[in-house]
Amino acid sequence: MESASKTSPFSSRQARVAAGTLGMRLFLLSLGVLFGASVIGYVAIRVLAIGHALELPGLPPGLWLSTLLLVVSSVTMQMGLAAVRQGRPRRLRQALAATAVLGLGFLVVQTACWLAWAAPMQEALGATERMFLLKAFYVLTGLHALHVIGGLVPLTVVTSRAWAGRYTSQNHDGVVYTAMYWHFLDAVWLVLFATLMIGT
Repeated sequence: MESASKTSPFSSRQARVAAGTLGMRLFLLSLGVLFGASVIGYVAIRVLAIGHALELPGLPPGLWLSTLLLVVSSVTMQMGLAAVRQGRPRRLRQALAATAVLGLGFLVVQTACWLAWAAPMQEALGATERMFLLKAFYVLTGLHALHVIGGLVPLTVVTSRAWAGRYTSQNHDGVVYTAMYWHFLDAVWLVLFATLMIGT
């Protein structure tokens, strides 16, 4: 009969970290499939259903600013990860707070772009094409924005724990997982932005 006190396979911190990293990678892979399918759907509709003859309104110039904000936030996130690995809690707190502010700024600029593009879209296009643009612009950018909002939740938790002194150079799994997710969002946005730029 097995002992009730048998060691759990996750009693080792190293095993927990390995399992957490694998779980995060699988999670990001599933999200990659979601965004990849969305991009493929956009390309199929744009090329096959509508073709290149349709002239679409130019993308809001504010998207360049939102892109810059997100790229810089990825840099500050990486700075925070480097700081905690070096045992520099003050710099970790500053970097995480900056990342959160930049993430919020990205969402604010995105919202302004959605509002700015609504009128030109309605003036220039008929019902069928308007549905296409809803798919191409609002759905793709909205899907990404939802994941940014979702990313701000663990980022806020990690930031609050950093301010409470919960992380050390040997124990900072939450920062690692949050950084993995945030860098993923940055990479996905660059792909979406390039796709939209080419498609319009």
